[in-house]
Amino acid sequence: MLTYKVNLQRQNTFFMKQIILALSILTIVGCTKPNEQGKLDPNKQYYMKYETGDQLVKMRVSTDTLRLDLYENIVVLVDSKDFANSWAMHLIEDFSKSYLKDLHFDALATAQGYAHDWVPINLNDAAPGQKTSQNVTVDGKQYVQVTIARKFEFYSKLASNQAALAQQSTLLQTTNHTVTYKAFYSDGAGYSISNDGTFKVVYSNQ
Repeated sequence: MLTYKVNLQRQNTFFMKQIILALSILTIVGCTKPNEQGKLDPNKQYYMKYETGDQLVKMRVSTDTLRLDLYENIVVLVDSKDFANSWAMHLIEDFSKSYLKDLHFDALATAQGYAHDWVPINLNDAAPGQKTSQNVTVDGKQYVQVTIARKFEFYSKLASNQAALAQQSTLLQTTNHTVTYKAFYSDGAGYSISNDGTFKVVYSNQ
């Protein structure tokens, strides 16, 4: 019986030492300074170069409604390390300098389907195929070329079919409308300063 009690005490002592060791490791890990790699600087404007041309809007008239399909097509060259370390790339559209301002639209927004007056700012949530990326080399340096391509189906209900046709004709002659894109990174907790690009809106008939 005495031998049994001694062995039991030794086992208890062993387990206690293991628990203390484990708690000590957790304490050390918990007090260790987190890895700063990949942490986003909210005061920094990261390298993002637009390689984007005119933005095309194709129009058609349906009874008293002018329908305008914007084919958003954006190409941005980004630093490969910044892109890899970011949690997500974000994009905001500003249509305030075009006829599209304040118009309602439908769009294939996410993998779940269409949405009304909304597309995700976080491009990780965009519908499949709308954001693509590929590694490229420019002047011996590695970059990532990010392409965003999606369709916004705007519509403008007017007083009559004649009014819709007149507005379509006016827009075909309009050459000073623009759209501004704002691209930036997120690390899940904050955002970088946006890189803005303004591009001409070209109206045409379908």
